[in-house]
Amino acid sequence: PPPDVAFGPPLQPIGSCSDQPSCFNQYGFVPLGVETTLTLSGAGFSDGDTLMLLYVPDSTVLFQPDAERDCSGAFAVAFAAERGMVTPHGTRGTVANDRLVVRLEPPDSFDPTRSAYKVCSYGGTNMYDESHYFISRSLVLAKYAAPPPPTPPPSSPPPSPTPADALALSKPRMSTGHSTTFAEKFLAKVTDGKSKTFGKSKKNKNPWFSAKVTLENQQPVRSVTVTRDTKNKPSKAKKYLDGFEVWVGKKAGEKAVKCGGPFAWSKIKKGPVTTPCDSAKSKHRYVTIILPGTRKTLAFGEIEVR
Repeated sequence: PPPDVAFGPPLQPIGSCSDQPSCFNQYGFVPLGVETTLTLSGAGFSDGDTLMLLYVPDSTVLFQPDAERDCSGAFAVAFAAERGMVTPHGTRGTVANDRLVVRLEPPDSFDPTRSAYKVCSYGGTNMYDESHYFISRSLVLAKYAAPPPPTPPPSSPPPSPTPADALALSKPRMSTGHSTTFAEKFLAKVTDGKSKTFGKSKKNKNPWFSAKVTLENQQPVRSVTVTRDTKNKPSKAKKYLDGFEVWVGKKAGEKAVKCGGPFAWSKIKKGPVTTPCDSAKSKHRYVTIILPGTRKTLAFGEIEVR
């Protein structure tokens, strides 16, 4: 037979006995339903050894001289463990660093005054053959301590303020040579959320694009974000947007208050360019994107006004 199994913390000895055949060393206080690490303080076990804790409805039976002291129930536990299942018949663990990790899920019928787990070790070649398991002289009593309270989750930082929704744009207009229909198609492309479906003007002197902003509670425009088109090669996208400026005014194309620019390609190519419009008034309801220069083509992927 294998050596007795002796447990250290967190299992404290409840009672010990002599070498009488009907005697068992008893250990208790194991939390239910959670993984528990048991420390093996007895000699004779090595890392990799398999131990079974098998459910016994009435442990007093084991103390009677004519009691069958075997590892009945080992088959059911081995069968469940191989399939990743939990069974009320007991649990199986592998010794590692003199420790055994177990999770006890007793049946509804368990009696905290009588039920226990007998400790068996596997020492054969067929894990489903109960004769290949050997009972020790240790019982883990079913007098369970309550599981430790769950650790409260760390307090979450306050949520970041949600940025304001983009303001609606309407009544688009463009520089000389562009019809209202052309401007409306341009607006649809630069407000569809896809920088690859970009708006592109005709070649012109100082081409510009304007749209009317639907203000919320008469609050003036706070910022404008422009994203380059991502469909064209960077060298071509640069020609269409390098040096652009952002203005606001009371009518389409009016340059009353400059929000920002000219913006260099070194900034544009990195991603969306956002410029504040700190000096804008509520009367400045038109946002204008302009590309200064002769024979220029203005094109960009997206615009957002907040």
